[in-house]
Amino acid sequence: MSAEAPVRAPDGRAPERTVRFPVEKPERRLARRSDLPGPGAEVHLVGAAGAGMRALAVLLAGEGYRVSGCDRSGGDVEEIRASGGLVQEGHDPSHVLRASLVVRSSAVPEEHPELRAARERGVPVWRRARVLAALVNDRTLVGVSGTHGKTTITAMTALAAEAAGLDPCAAVGGRLPTWGSYARRGRGAVAVVEADEFDRSFLELDPDLALVSAVEEEHLESYGSLEALESAYREFAGRASDRLGVLWCADDPGAGRVAGGLRGSASYGLAPDADYGVVAGEGGSGGGGPEPVCAVLHAPEGEVPFRLGAPGAHNLQNAAGALAAALRLGADPARLEAALADFTGVARRLELLAASERVVVVDDYAHHPTEVAASLAAAARMQPGARLVAVFQPHLYSRTRRFAAEFAEALAAGADLALVLPVYGAREAPIEGVDSRLILEAARIQAQAGGRAPVEGTLPDEVLDLVRAAAAGQSPRTLFLFMGAGDVTELAHRCAAAVMGREDA
Repeated sequence: MSAEAPVRAPDGRAPERTVRFPVEKPERRLARRSDLPGPGAEVHLVGAAGAGMRALAVLLAGEGYRVSGCDRSGGDVEEIRASGGLVQEGHDPSHVLRASLVVRSSAVPEEHPELRAARERGVPVWRRARVLAALVNDRTLVGVSGTHGKTTITAMTALAAEAAGLDPCAAVGGRLPTWGSYARRGRGAVAVVEADEFDRSFLELDPDLALVSAVEEEHLESYGSLEALESAYREFAGRASDRLGVLWCADDPGAGRVAGGLRGSASYGLAPDADYGVVAGEGGSGGGGPEPVCAVLHAPEGEVPFRLGAPGAHNLQNAAGALAAALRLGADPARLEAALADFTGVARRLELLAASERVVVVDDYAHHPTEVAASLAAAARMQPGARLVAVFQPHLYSRTRRFAAEFAEALAAGADLALVLPVYGAREAPIEGVDSRLILEAARIQAQAGGRAPVEGTLPDEVLDLVRAAAAGQSPRTLFLFMGAGDVTELAHRCAAAVMGREDA
């Protein structure tokens, strides 16, 4: 079966022709800007404190909407407050009384009281992904997808497009220090967005240029099998085949399986045969010194020398994808040399929180075994010779059950000591027999082969005491790397405050 998608004219607005791409079942029409209420209407966000909702709030406000929101956390959502919108703690049906559109994150259940109240009043309720799509589908859209790296590549691509003078709007799944936000309001024809596969959200997008960074088993609660997940990636990326094309990471087998055979596809990465191949310059390794790494992208458009401020070989790989996307958008290669020189990462992506003579504290979002291994390798290069202690919080019971052995292997291979916190269940109910002890048991079995770093269970207060002791000079210089997609970041910030003597601030 196939479906049709419009291909936009060079101005990014009117359809010129149609392209057919394979899909598993008929989909409803993709959302457009004309499907939203007119500017000036109130759009209410349920679950407003999430990263995706914060980015959406910025873009909605930039389009002239009045934005309100609520979240059970009660935390400040500055993206809404800064535009004059109201953020309320907790949930109540009265929050939707003035709304013309109610938006829910994927974590908000269909029977939420605010959603019921909106429907009773005849107010449409949309998923966050659909509203984002309506805001960007009429532009020349770059959709960045992948199991790993998509947040960083999205940010890099947006920065490269900005340096090229394209004035893009952008939505990123992490806070970018350069913008002080999760999103950028842009008035140009280009949009750059993170295309999240969770809950099939990226299938709301209609990309002109699709990027696939990696495809591994993930979010199988939404897909049921790896084959179904890969099919969804093909559907997403295939929409761009006859437009600006598809970019896929030559270093990832899954990305190659999904996108390598699509029309208009090209590879990028560290592999010597990549169409857009990146090589670190003399004295550079992609790895974490205080000065930007010099590198060269060998592209069909010509050689592009550039500087990269973010640490790690994986970020050199990410930069190759981002710069390739910018070139596909028509960027002048000469304007890309310094585009990423000041980019040191997105918040929670190897984010340096504190550094003293004895202790360094780094916070990272890694929550899949491949990400854990890559983050540990990059962290080791940040402080050569320092003892590396990984503090890992497993995210989701289903993911812990599926990848316990892989987590154990990555932690033991990459750290001098790995400490595993209890599972952060997030949207999942506990599963009988599944907790962080699965990782510890896997590590114990693997250690019987010898030569493995210790992997131990821990609790937040125990970690805090260990950091305090290290800061007091009771251990060698130590880098504490906090990893996970849950509230482990709060522990990381508490430990950073202890290192810097700000615990009572």
